[in-house]
Amino acid sequence: MRVTFVNHACVKISIGDLVILCDPWLDGPAFNFGWDLLVNTPLGLDEVMRGVTHIWVSHEHPDHLVPKFFRDIAPLYKSVPVLFQQTRDGRVRDFLVGQGFEVLEMPAGKTRIIDGVRLTVGTAEFYDSWLHVTDGTASLLNLNDCPIAKRSALAALARRVGPIDVLLTQFSYAAWKGGRDDTRFRENAARNKLATLHMQVEVLRPRVTIPFASFVYFSNEENAYLNDRVNTPDVAAAAIDSAGSRSVVLFPGDVWDSEASGDDGMARERFRQVYSNLAGLPMWPPGASVSVDQLAVEFDRYRTKIFELNSKALINIIRHIPLLGAFEPVAICLTDLDTTVSVSIVDGFEVLGAKPSDVAMHSSSLAFVFKNLFGFDTLTVNGRFEATPAGFSKLTKSLALGSLNGLGLSIGPGLVTDYEVVVLLLQRLAGVMKKMSRARPQAVQPSLPGTSGEHDCRPCVRVRKAFISND
Repeated sequence: MRVTFVNHACVKISIGDLVILCDPWLDGPAFNFGWDLLVNTPLGLDEVMRGVTHIWVSHEHPDHLVPKFFRDIAPLYKSVPVLFQQTRDGRVRDFLVGQGFEVLEMPAGKTRIIDGVRLTVGTAEFYDSWLHVTDGTASLLNLNDCPIAKRSALAALARRVGPIDVLLTQFSYAAWKGGRDDTRFRENAARNKLATLHMQVEVLRPRVTIPFASFVYFSNEENAYLNDRVNTPDVAAAAIDSAGSRSVVLFPGDVWDSEASGDDGMARERFRQVYSNLAGLPMWPPGASVSVDQLAVEFDRYRTKIFELNSKALINIIRHIPLLGAFEPVAICLTDLDTTVSVSIVDGFEVLGAKPSDVAMHSSSLAFVFKNLFGFDTLTVNGRFEATPAGFSKLTKSLALGSLNGLGLSIGPGLVTDYEVVVLLLQRLAGVMKKMSRARPQAVQPSLPGTSGEHDCRPCVRVRKAFISND
């Protein structure tokens, strides 16, 4: 077995007669100019595709599914079949088929045998999936971003896949973890990620563990502060070794071979140099401002789309259940326009002017949310906003419906059969709020302040000061 590390979550797994390319992201930004690759990919497109018999995509996030990559390789490599989890809407399948690729859908938990190699895909939470491959003599589990953090769930997975020679798994946080002042929140998130990594290794008992899927940096002027507490390969390797596996750190372009005993010292040193220069990496600007009038137009289109996909009557009923607090107006401070707007699917779009806010963001980020069903999901990953715990809760309950629609779920009579997904979403929201509240000093627990006659919502003031100092 050979594992070639291409970049971030992209690896080539050579096992038996198969060469599986996983989650190819080779260049360019992701998550609405919020992420970039930590290191440039040293391999060219043809070198990456050399010998590849199959491509596996774990999930639809843009650091794993990159439409440009498939458009680029289609002229020469569309004969290479793509493995993807079976989903409700078939959206990814339809896109790939539209580019000329054959898609082998993988039902969760079902094994497909190709050229004597057994491949199994399993799903986790909303959209993540893992891949297990074995030829009977060697076994690899690519956990990717799967948030499997319970010992019982890991034990069940261990029983399902059997002995593991190689484990690939994420090692640092990869989403918004509070605002500029919430360093404790990020410290806790980084520490919890290491604890999860340790437990995964301890329960799954792989012979070798390769930390990956975290080699990115928050690359926008608005979210660069999120880099301040990320885990490094060194601390990930220490967690792996202490759990009883052998850590192998790979730098983009490196190869691990089961029949060779390699030394990863050079890779670790190269990463030390990279991580020591995080503050010097290129940053994207927030982007062009979107006027309030144009935001109102985009909101009307967004609202129309939401009501086409969901029951308007049920949304109105849910809106007026006080205990749920769903679809209530959320006050959003537009940091570049120095004004606050109110957004609610039920109550509409309103300009509040100089008023206190629940959340703060650039107008281009709000426009992105309105233009894309996955926009809210992107926002929570790229972290290009500021919010108190209560503000984040209101934002989620107001705008997360588009993300559910993107998963093929909707508010309607059929929601009863999908209540587990809604419960999971609410549980995750409650968990985030709890962690934020614990990490924040008591002094900043209340809602974002504002004063009559002066627009001084805390996120806007902080963000403006940061941009001024960066200039």
